[in-house]
Amino acid sequence: MMSELTAQAETIAMMSCGQVVKDNDIERLALAPLPVTNNRQPIAITKFISVNQHGLLELRSVNAAPGLIQMLLLSILMAVGFIAGCWIFGMIYFLLPILPMPIFATVFLGGGMYFIIKDLMGDSREKVPVVFHPQRRELLISRVKSAGLIRPSFFGDVTSQGYSPGMSDLTLLSGVAGFVLFSAGWGLFFAERELSTAWMVTRILSIFGGLLLMYPPLKPWFTYFRQLRKQPRQTEQQQFIGVPWEQVAVELHHLSTVSYIGLRTMYTLNFMCPLPGEADKKYLISLPVYSKEEGLSLFELIRDYMEHGAQGIEQTAAAKLQTETADYTRAAYRQKMQEMRRKNPLFYPWWRLWNIVTLRYWAHWFVERDVDILPAQTMNREDVVNWCQPLPESEWQPMSDELQEANQRVRALYAAGYQWESEEVRSVLQDYVRVL
Repeated sequence: MMSELTAQAETIAMMSCGQVVKDNDIERLALAPLPVTNNRQPIAITKFISVNQHGLLELRSVNAAPGLIQMLLLSILMAVGFIAGCWIFGMIYFLLPILPMPIFATVFLGGGMYFIIKDLMGDSREKVPVVFHPQRRELLISRVKSAGLIRPSFFGDVTSQGYSPGMSDLTLLSGVAGFVLFSAGWGLFFAERELSTAWMVTRILSIFGGLLLMYPPLKPWFTYFRQLRKQPRQTEQQQFIGVPWEQVAVELHHLSTVSYIGLRTMYTLNFMCPLPGEADKKYLISLPVYSKEEGLSLFELIRDYMEHGAQGIEQTAAAKLQTETADYTRAAYRQKMQEMRRKNPLFYPWWRLWNIVTLRYWAHWFVERDVDILPAQTMNREDVVNWCQPLPESEWQPMSDELQEANQRVRALYAAGYQWESEEVRSVLQDYVRVL
């Protein structure tokens, strides 16, 4: 499952630390705007958190499913084959009578595949890690401010420019009916037999009627490309923002739902960061976790690092960080091939042939490029590298006095046998909540 890094347009209500609120079937448990401890063992076994080359803790967006990319690549290959087949069939069997079909396949299928690849490449450069810097007491987030146009969509789509709601069923039905009517009228022009005047009028009306019916779904695209020509080419600018750690609201979300496979329970650990100059927006970082305890323990690891990691990560529980082995890389795929060759030498040739036909290697290449290579290129920007550098001890940002006092009182309660869920601890935490 991938973590989504998105800017939320709506105002997010702040809660007191430890408060539980149920909103649209999602149970929200507030861990902090203040990074007070929750008395859990700080552990993390996940692909989403790691230590970067600067020795700083970072959260990454990871696509752990090369199989999905494999299906996408196969779909693109099939679409290209269908388009080529339409043109080859048309050239063999007289192209003009069926000309609308290869044109339709080229414009709509080819255009759809082009935009999918374009969006994937753009998203890869934007999905840079979130970096925690304990000396600055900040985390670094990346945001793309775009003045670009929102591309229209037939069925609805989410792009880096925003959400395109799609078209109504009636508009889509009009477009399909228009294409069928236009194709029928076009084909009648090349009928071998002599057509009566009535048939001549019919084919002309079919062509013009089809064009009229196709205009409503195509009009937004005409407007989009016309405005795109007037717009400057470079309209996106990626911003890196250092957010003070004590202003970050942290929540554990819990959702229980019933699906076709039975009851499903999902947990996410969410960091909501204020955006400078935009009081009505929050930047959301959402990490999937398997249980409440894992979410609390992962937050405790990050909190401990931000509180005690100014002297180095070895001073914190993150020094013993355990992460899952990355199974999406090409190196992991080659290792899998060696294991299959060793364990199943008779079956291996067929398995290898199936992986070649289904583009398994290229799926791993695509995911590795999406997760590691392109974001790393963005992180090599001079301003990002400078932000990640260690600071002289004189420039270390201390914790606020309020936070230090809150932590001392809470730890004293822990030493007396109270738990994070106890009312006595909750009352102390709520005294120090900051409303952002």
